[in-house]
Formats: sequence, C-alpha cells, structure tokens
Amino acid sequence: MIKALKSVPQLFAVRTNTYKNFRFLFYSFGFSFLLLLAFLTNAGVADGTVSRLYSLTIPLYYYLIFAFVSLLVLPCIWVKPLGALIVLPKIAFDIVLIGDYFLFGVYRFHVDMMFINMLIYDFKGIGISYGLVLLSLFVASLVAAINVWIYRKLDNWPRLPLVKVNLAIFLVFLAGQMVHVVGYDYREAKITKYTPYFPYYAPLTSYKLMTELKAKYPETFPTLAQTGSGAVEGILTGSEQGLLTYPKSPLSCAIGEGKKAPNILIFVAESWRQDVMDAEVTPNIYQFAQEGIEYTNHYSGGSVTVNGLFSLMYGLHPTYRDYMTSDPLKHQTLLTKTLAERGYDIDVYTSSNLDRFSLKAMFFGKISDDNYINPHGGALKDDDFKAVTELLVDLKKPSAKPWFKFVFLSSSHHNYQYPDEYELYTPVETNPEKFLFNKNMDPVPLFNKYRNSVHYIDGLFGRIWQVMARHQDIDNTLSIVTSDHGEEFNDNQLGFWGHGNNFTQPQIAVPMLMRLPRAEESAPKPSKISRLSGHIDVVPTIFQQALGCNNPISDYSVGENLLDLPEKRAGLITASYKDKAYLIDETVYATGLSVDSYSVFDLKNKNKNYDYSGLNELKQQESSLLKR
Repeated sequence: MIKALKSVPQLFAVRTNTYKNFRFLFYSFGFSFLLLLAFLTNAGVADGTVSRLYSLTIPLYYYLIFAFVSLLVLPCIWVKPLGALIVLPKIAFDIVLIGDYFLFGVYRFHVDMMFINMLIYDFKGIGISYGLVLLSLFVASLVAAINVWIYRKLDNWPRLPLVKVNLAIFLVFLAGQMVHVVGYDYREAKITKYTPYFPYYAPLTSYKLMTELKAKYPETFPTLAQTGSGAVEGILTGSEQGLLTYPKSPLSCAIGEGKKAPNILIFVAESWRQDVMDAEVTPNIYQFAQEGIEYTNHYSGGSVTVNGLFSLMYGLHPTYRDYMTSDPLKHQTLLTKTLAERGYDIDVYTSSNLDRFSLKAMFFGKISDDNYINPHGGALKDDDFKAVTELLVDLKKPSAKPWFKFVFLSSSHHNYQYPDEYELYTPVETNPEKFLFNKNMDPVPLFNKYRNSVHYIDGLFGRIWQVMARHQDIDNTLSIVTSDHGEEFNDNQLGFWGHGNNFTQPQIAVPMLMRLPRAEESAPKPSKISRLSGHIDVVPTIFQQALGCNNPISDYSVGENLLDLPEKRAGLITASYKDKAYLIDETVYATGLSVDSYSVFDLKNKNKNYDYSGLNELKQQESSLLKR
C-alpha cells in the first residue's frame, strides 16, 4: 500500500507537461498562423501600413483563445502519459481552418455545427464527392503529421520565457484591437473589411470609449459627422476583389403615371411579442389592424435588436450584416438610399442608441441632426415621449415632398417603463431583475409590467395616428407597425427570460401590420394572412408597391412581396448575438458552437429528423448576393 502511494507522484508531471503544452502551442501556431494568413488573401490587398499591421494581429485572436482553453484543460494533461493529448485539439483546429478556408472561398459562409452535422449525415446532399473525401483525409493526415512532428521536436528548439512571450503577444493583439475600435467608430473600411473573412472573429468595439476619447482629446479624435473612409473602392463590392454585389443590378423604379408618391411610415415597438397585440393591451394599434392587413405567421430576422432591425431595413438575412458593417456608409440600405434619390424627406424618431453596431449609418447614411431625433440617456418612457412629441410637431407641418418616417420606441424593453396612468394590469413586479435569481418565479407580475409598457407605447401610437389623420394624407401613406423581436417570460418552462437566448415564438414571432394607401384601386381589403412572412419581406413590398420598382426581388433582397407571399417558401433565417437559426416548416435548426433543433412553439419538443435539403436551400440564400 505504501509503495503504491509513493508511486502516485511519479504519475504526474504538472510543471513539465504545463510548460511543454504552451511550448507546443507557441511553436505549432506558426503553422496555424500561415493558414490564417491565407484568409487575408481573400480580403484583398491591405490599404496602407496601419491596415496591414492590423491584419497581421488578427491570427493572434485564435492563439489567445487556444491558450485560454488550454489553461482550462491543463489538469487533464498533468498525468504523464496524457501530456501528448494536447496535440489532438490542435490538429482538429488546423483541419477546421483549412476546411473553412475552402468552404468560404466557394460558398461564402463559415464552418458551423450545422454544416458539420450536414457533412456527417448528408455529405452527398451538399455536393461532396468520394474523391473530395479522400483528398480531405490526405490533408488531415498531413496536418496531423506536421503537428506530431512539431511536438516530437520540441526538445530541440529554444526554451523561451513563455510568460513574457505570451504577455507580449497579448499586448500586440490588444494594440490591434484598439486600432479596430477606432477604425470601427470612424467607419474605416480598410480596417473593418477583414471581419467577415475570418471564422467567428469578433473584434472589439466600444462606443463608450470612443465617446470619452472624443470628449477628452478632440484634436486627436475629432467628432466627425458620420465620417466614412470613401477612399477605399471595391472592398466587398462587385469588384474583382470584392464579395458583395448589392444590388446585383441598378434599381429601375417608376411610379405609375398620374400617381402621387406615397408617404411611408414604419413604426417599431421594442421587444413586442406577437400575442400581445389585441383590443385590450393595444386598442389603438388593434383598430389600425382592422383597417389593414395583419400577418399572423410573421417572424423577425433576429431575437435581438440589431439583427431584427437589419432584416427589416435591408430585406436580407442577418448573416449579411457583417458585410454591410464593414463599410456602413457605402453599404447603406437601398431602402433609404433609393427613397432619398427619389426626393423623399427622411426623418427618424427614436429613443434607442442606433450608433451601436453602426445601425444609424447603415440605415440612414449621413442623415442630419435636424432629421434625426434621438433623445436618450434618460428614462425610456420619458425619452419615448420626447421623441413622439417632436414627431407630432413635424406631422402638423405641411410637406410638399413625400416623406419616410422611422419611429422606434423603447419603453417596452426591460425594465418595462410607463407612466402610472397606463398601469392596466396588476399585480406588477417591483423587482424586474428577480428572474436572475429565481428562474422559475411566477411570471405573471413581470408579464403584467411588460404589458403595461406595451399599452403605453400603444397610447403614443394613438396620438401619432390621430395627428396624422388630421394633418397628413393617411390615405396616401403606406404604414407598417411591427417590432424588432419578441420577449419571453419563461414560456418554455426552461428558465429563459427576455430575448436572445432561443428561437421559439415568444422571442422571434412579432406583430406585422400594414395599411396600404387607399388611393390604390388595387389595395386589398382588411384581412389576416397566415402564410409565412418575415421582416425580409418589407423592403421588397415597399419597392414594388410604393416605388414601382420592376427589378426581380432577387436583385436586392431574399424576401418576398407581402402582397404576393408564396404558399410554400424555403424558410427564414434569424439570429441572436452569438447563434443563428433556420426556420423551416415550424421547425427551428439552431446553430453556432452547437446544434439544436426543436419546434418553434416549444423548446422542449426536440426534432431528430433534419431537413437537409431545406437547410441547403436556405444556406444558398445566405450567399445569393455574394460573388463566388
């Protein structure tokens, strides 16, 4: 027994294996670094010294992630015979890098767990031949041999002070990220253009830091009104080096002879779920719905604001957002760009900070402060009231030109705010963060608070519609009322609250109400449409119904006209901050770092039968506006 206990320490090599692990990571990453440099070739030639130096720091992102993960699993390799196991995840990483490089080069999307799932179970369906499988096995063997060779040769290479080396690597990487923070804020495409090309690359951005730097060092960091590089042409566009072809062809639009260009109103309520639109909670909006078309099977393109609004304003799946963000002014949505070209006045009224994620520039270009009403920083209910007050003043003014007004109110976002007189439902939760500590708490009081906040937004909409009826030509106005995404209150009984954490109905199904200009003889009668529709369908509808654009929708969108929805469609794509999901026939296929499939109505109702043909069709839509 004593002899056995004495032999235990000999089984462990904590210091030796730890040091060997990080030496192997450092030296073997030289090979990975070369693989990652290949991704830079897809992005084209660097535009200047700063762009080139920044691009060379991007591979360090993956090195540091690998180093961090290695720290977490170190105890697993402290046993002497298990030390060599560190080679296995490194081999897998390099193989995935090579596969992703070629996958992105052909199909313009990166490897995710859904693709790996399809690769395992339906490799013929995605066009992979046995010859390619054999080639892949050869490449994988070669990658494994290189990594094993490096591991075996470690003792022949210099012993480095790894703490200092890794600290230096981190500082270089951090300097590169600071370059991106500045470049992102100033819309410098020569910096931001690299992001879409690297798998799961999420560089730093900081609106708060840049605001502070501009205030403290105005000479170094000037406040430029929606500045854009303007100097870089052909990046992610239809040039030889670019990816994005948006639109595929110039738009050809002409309003019919004798017709007056209609006004356009888009009213968006934050976090408004589809089943909280009725005569009691939203009486004003409900009355509006009786005069127009209600889409009862409608989904946002996101379970978070940024992707929900992107799909609404672009008519594209949220997977295109990185391409647009790379140069937001250059890739401003065709919706507002086309409206401006046709003489529309464009005005925005919102309490939300759309400077985040460059949404302001992407949606509205170089809009002037006079046309961009954005009270924020105070209580949401107060900021919403201020924004609507400004809107009412503008609506009372006559306009000789057609107008486009975008209204986005936030009182219905957590923590759900409203004036006391709008407290229609009781009891209400006094601690809106209670669910953080009790996932299975009674949802009714918090849901009541939420419904009261929606009731308040409905009251603001009622005021808007009343003034429009008195002072504007509402019979020549195309009006849309909707939300950016929904809100869950543990509907699935799995402890999920809020939004952005799954893709079931409470989080992605939203109201979609549309009232067409009454001047149109062809305007349909009030009705309810149960065919599948999505935010991606709004832009094609506006282009065809309001502007008379006769391009094929596929020239600029992956959506459909809301007045001509197909009986059967491929499905929709929606996304959170970290994951995306394919919605096909009421089934969700969620993917990111893992794969999950379930009913859109019930997260607990899991799906085992994958529709690989449908998934492949939707994946093709993700690259339909990209050059191959």
